[in-house]
Amino acid sequence: MMLLIDGRILGGDAFFYYLGSYSSADGRWKGEMLNQEHTPAKAEVPVFGGREISIGFTGICDAHGGSLEATAFDGRRSVRLMAVLRLIRKA
Repeated sequence: MMLLIDGRILGGDAFFYYLGSYSSADGRWKGEMLNQEHTPAKAEVPVFGGREISIGFTGICDAHGGSLEATAFDGRRSVRLMAVLRLIRKA
């Protein structure tokens, strides 16, 4: 789950949390965030091995969500990522 509000990114899942910032204009957005493991995965090898990772991204967005292409840097290598985010509203 990821919360995007007033230029801030807050989120996480069972093993990682995400903190960062973003800006958007004219249907495009860009930002950066840190990804940090909070709970080691049992019997799994995490992509980033428990290190704090910097991620930069750009993409398109509208009132329903957005898509992005990102590059994660872990000091020794870079990893390309793609994601689609959908806006979920409580009725």
